[in-house]
Amino acid sequence: MSIQLATQFKLRQRVADLSQPPLVIQPVTLADPALVEIAGFSGIEAVMIDCEHGMIGTESVRSMMVHAYASGVAPVYRPRSFEPVTCRQALDQGAAGIHIQHIDTAEEAQEVVAACRYGPLGRREMSLGRGLGYDISNMKEYVEQANESLLLTVMIESVEAMENIDQIAAVPGIDVLHMGTADLTHSMGLIVGEDHPEIGEAIDRVLAAGKAHGVAVGIPTEDPAEVAMWAAKGIRYFEADTPDYVLRDHWARREDALCKVFREN
Repeated sequence: MSIQLATQFKLRQRVADLSQPPLVIQPVTLADPALVEIAGFSGIEAVMIDCEHGMIGTESVRSMMVHAYASGVAPVYRPRSFEPVTCRQALDQGAAGIHIQHIDTAEEAQEVVAACRYGPLGRREMSLGRGLGYDISNMKEYVEQANESLLLTVMIESVEAMENIDQIAAVPGIDVLHMGTADLTHSMGLIVGEDHPEIGEAIDRVLAAGKAHGVAVGIPTEDPAEVAMWAAKGIRYFEADTPDYVLRDHWARREDALCKVFREN
């Protein structure tokens, strides 16, 4: 029987490979593991199991990992808040990456690396979880590949993080600096939901820091025109919309189309 190791998805190399298009990751905030499976069967490349904004518990995370592997979609784990234990548990269960919110300093970024990377970069502990197929004979292969395959993303979401962006970008083991544009807008005292040139300037500044230190940059957007614009500037990681918003939009448009028949008669 062929065992699928968590390193098979190689998201770290995927994001860094400039010959490929940027990675689009679809967040899942609803606790039904079937959503992850549907995403995979839809051809989606990666899902973010978002426990920060969704009501997703530990057992659901494990089930989502199983559904991800069954449908061929790479699962990335986003915890409620950064805790080394929960990150290690997700990696042990087969996460192809970790996505950590609200990183404001280089010291905080170093803590994330320590929890999620094996030595010499970090201090991640060994495990015989499902990420290894529950088979110790896979340990050597997994450990040899994990640091180069698993994607580690930290979010830049505050004025403090912007002040420390060069130091954060310089932390070895960080792969993506992901802009939390809504929280950053709020942190800057601006109105969320409106266009502000300051946010574009902040993204450009993070892009410069990422380029200087060989780290990719990501932003959230569902707008194809924005994707094209930011990809041309060097963005390598796009976070799309959550399934509850997607369903709401789809159902509203379908309801309107169906009811339009009666309104026009």
